[in-house]
Amino acid sequence: MKNRDGMLAKGLSLLETLGGHPEGAGVSQVAQETSLPVSTTYRLLNELVDWGFATFDRETRRYHLGLKVFELSSRVSLTRSLSETALPVMRRLAESTGESAFLGVRTGTDALLVERVAGPGRVQVNGVIGGRTPLHRLAQGKAILAFLPKHEREEVIDRMTLEPETPKTITDKEILRRDLETTRKQGWAMVDEENEEGVRAIAAPVTDARDRPLAAIAIAAPAFRSSVRDLKAHVPLLLEAVREIELQLPPSSELVTSS
Repeated sequence: MKNRDGMLAKGLSLLETLGGHPEGAGVSQVAQETSLPVSTTYRLLNELVDWGFATFDRETRRYHLGLKVFELSSRVSLTRSLSETALPVMRRLAESTGESAFLGVRTGTDALLVERVAGPGRVQVNGVIGGRTPLHRLAQGKAILAFLPKHEREEVIDRMTLEPETPKTITDKEILRRDLETTRKQGWAMVDEENEEGVRAIAAPVTDARDRPLAAIAIAAPAFRSSVRDLKAHVPLLLEAVREIELQLPPSSELVTSS
């Protein structure tokens, strides 16, 4: 049974109500339809406005759904489209390379794992779907970060703390910038035991029609089985897979990421 007494539930009920009124709704109308006190409704609506989930028209005195709601909807829709498009390609990539393939997107200063396809070998690199990892520790994160517009990339780097996870994790922002510049020039990123000891990975960005990174595809392998040279040998297959995904995405695809 849904708990409708908590503040989160009340806030969501306000959003549902506003969604039923594209022309907007006043405080009294929203309060009546949600069975909430007018004072509570007014306070929560203004909190939603502060967060961008609602807007307020001073002339009509009505509230509307905010852009943040549509951004989230767009993100969910495109992420689902990305997954559906990428999975068949990732399966072929994992089969061809013998290693696990990963699909990740950026959320703030982290990479979010969206999909994973295990390779055919007995020992494979694992990953938790929905798990978040700082961008600088993953090949996917570096691939996405490197291909952001420069001003946006710098804004993200400025907010990053570069906490180490292994002795090889990059913890200096100037070194990270040089690494990202190399990634931009060659078109793909690499990590060598920077997120997990004994694991290496390469990744390339999936970009939209404006060359903005929507996501990244990675191949990860145990270090005992795959040398840096071995992984680099998979780069043509990785880039071919990324290109195949890009060609199948709608031309208007644009992933809204949280800053």
